[in-house]
Amino acid sequence: MSFEHGTKDLFANVFTPEHQGGNVNLKLGLGHSFSALLSQMKKVESTKAVGFSGENDFINFDTTALIAVVSGISNGCAEELLNKPQVELQHRFKGNYEFVIAQAMSEILNPIHADLSAAVSGKIGIICESVLSEFKELILMCGGANEKHRADQLLKWLLVVRDSPSERLIGLPTTRKLALKNKIVFGTGDYWHAPTLTANMAFVRAVAQTGMSLFTIEHRPRALTGMDLEVSLC
Repeated sequence: MSFEHGTKDLFANVFTPEHQGGNVNLKLGLGHSFSALLSQMKKVESTKAVGFSGENDFINFDTTALIAVVSGISNGCAEELLNKPQVELQHRFKGNYEFVIAQAMSEILNPIHADLSAAVSGKIGIICESVLSEFKELILMCGGANEKHRADQLLKWLLVVRDSPSERLIGLPTTRKLALKNKIVFGTGDYWHAPTLTANMAFVRAVAQTGMSLFTIEHRPRALTGMDLEVSLC
């Protein structure tokens, strides 16, 4: 895999410290698996390119990955969700009802944070400004109180970088399957020599069909519940 930018150029695209999150306290009742997941990642305290070897240091989160980390389904609330009356869940999730129920059942059998921990362990998590904006909007509109709290803490653990897609990815023709916003998100990971953690495999397949290789790590999708489920479980 070739890249158009050297490692020395990378930190020109990091936001200044005032744009980064503050300190995160992992003892805020956020849930054991959530806190354990964050503690697996390295945290950058400054924007100086010191001690980073390059492509092995970073992992790029797209919006689906951020949602999967903070979702109530991923944070011990799956059983509580399934115990809600069916009519209530159908009213809340409408056409996504079966999708959400399947996620909750999958989570009980195979918790997603264990998979994500293996992917992010020892890495510096990065998100581009487009992902930051989309994630904040989704959390504001669809997140429950606990999901919003976890989102606030997660963002404090990540390095926010400018939209800086690699030339090779942004140069692909923009189509319905190769949407511009996805080229920016995955292209920024490509620029940073980082795998993108994602559930958006439709885009990954579309890129592969062009003959281009793309460094990605797939995760199972999770949805925001928008529900204030039991704090003891979440």
